[in-house]
Amino acid sequence: MSVEPSRRRRSRRPRPQAGDATTSPAQRPVRQLVHGRQLVCRGYRRDDGRWDIEGRLADVKTRDVRLGGMNVAAGEPYRALALAVTVDETHTIRDARAELDVRTAGSAACARAAAACEMLQGRRIDALFAAETMERFARAADCPHLAELFAAVIATARETVPGPRPTVVRVDADD
Repeated sequence: MSVEPSRRRRSRRPRPQAGDATTSPAQRPVRQLVHGRQLVCRGYRRDDGRWDIEGRLADVKTRDVRLGGMNVAAGEPYRALALAVTVDETHTIRDARAELDVRTAGSAACARAAAACEMLQGRRIDALFAAETMERFARAADCPHLAELFAAVIATARETVPGPRPTVVRVDADD
């Protein structure tokens, strides 16, 4: 069955017109970069059959920043942290560690964040992992930046480690 050209469904989204600010860089407002955040995650296969997932987060300002009594020059990271997990073929975290830049590691929250990595060891990345562990880790770490990096590292682990993801089977106490 053919459709007449006049009866074809058309997108309701307006198409950019010539001279529209969305299509012409010359008509955009002048902008000045103030802050940048770089988040990079990588997954590696090891020769022992495990996988290392590493993530790094860095915040950079375009102006000098005074943080914890230290001056950080414009363009240098004023916040830098790394998180690495080692995962086996069953999607179980065998090791987890965080590294924090000395400029940001002065607070008690940063010390708790690094210690919170211990709670990840032995946890399986399964269907309940995101809901339970992510929330518990974020609370224990008390560091929103590490929690953000953690979410990205786990997403990278799911993309890196092959095979079916373990499923969770719940057994009621009455059974």
